[in-house]
Amino acid sequence: MVKKILSIVLWVLTAAALVVLFIFAREDYLHQPLKAVQIVTQADTGFVRKGALRDEIWQLCGRSNIGTVNMVAIQDRLDRNPWIERNASYVDLDGVLHVSFEEYEPTFRVFAKSGRSVYVTDDGVVVPSNRIYTPYVLIASGNFELRSDSSSYRLDTLDCDRNLLNALHWVKAIEGNDFNKNCVGQLYCNSHDTFELTVKGLDARVIVGDTCLAADKLRRLELFIKQRIDSPETRTFKSINLSYKNQIVCTKR
Repeated sequence: MVKKILSIVLWVLTAAALVVLFIFAREDYLHQPLKAVQIVTQADTGFVRKGALRDEIWQLCGRSNIGTVNMVAIQDRLDRNPWIERNASYVDLDGVLHVSFEEYEPTFRVFAKSGRSVYVTDDGVVVPSNRIYTPYVLIASGNFELRSDSSSYRLDTLDCDRNLLNALHWVKAIEGNDFNKNCVGQLYCNSHDTFELTVKGLDARVIVGDTCLAADKLRRLELFIKQRIDSPETRTFKSINLSYKNQIVCTKR
């Protein structure tokens, strides 16, 4: 019985000693200065420069001890970056702050009447343009109204421009057809809020109208190009109108 009691006491003292050691080790760790900031991302170039972001985070917390690093402020700074879709950060046992992030991947770029431009992702997120990075994506221009602020936002908000939503619908339809994806050079929204396409090899305006039956209109365009692109008569066309159901209406210059 005495041996059993001594064994229990020994285990209790050992556990208590381990807890005390853990507390001292943790306090020592938390009082160490932050050593460095490491940025991790899947791409070396893009909307966000890793070196600039590292300097920004270091200015925010570089003089702090590990225990006083304001992770909430870091998270807020990353969340407010309009080009960062998701992010995560933590401090490792060596005192290095690791920051990882993923950028938004734009599907097309929109130029408004004012000359201002934004990018739109496949998920319908509007991202401001950036002087340091210009991805190669489809261009849409014309009758678009863009917000004046430089934040990112979703197109499902109530005050978004309807033409942006329709442009996204057209871009998805174009991207879903390999032939048209290679042929369509630009998307244009005219003053009547209907859409036109610039097609490689055609001088004529290609009018596709609204988003109704978009895939069917693009299939008719594909058939027309394959059958008539080399015809001399095609060069005399001023416009090729796909707005009408099951028809292609052409007008000459």
